Amino acid sequence: MLTSRGILALFNKPTTQAMTHIQNIENTLLQIQTYLQQSGLWSDCPPTAQQLTSQAPFAIDTLAFEQWLQFIFLPQLRQYLTEHGSLPPAMDVAPMAQQVYEGEHTPLVHQLLVLDNLSKAEPFHG
Repeated sequence: MLTSRGILALFNKPTTQAMTHIQNIENTLLQIQTYLQQSGLWSDCPPTAQQLTSQAPFAIDTLAFEQWLQFIFLPQLRQYLTEHGSLPPAMDVAPMAQQVYEGEHTPLVHQLLVLDNLSKAEPFHG
């Protein structure tokens, strides 16, 4: 016999489409991390607590863009994805990457654009 808890679990269970969508996002995040590591943009030294508390967009006043990606963007996006099962709506990170890298690191910019586009087409916001 199904209890009310069992029925709710059935309704709250992610669909195959939602799981595939989440896996695509996680794969894109992993590709961004891998690119940062393989291109020498990954840092072994974490920023100071003060640098991480910047209120400026992309922490541009205290971190290099790739540090922001590594120490703020990727961890927070992974946490958001775990908690909400979706991306934050209407992200726009790729334009900043394009400006910072001025035609370089195009695979990184492309993956950020993929995430931006997924966030704008995100049917699973919750």
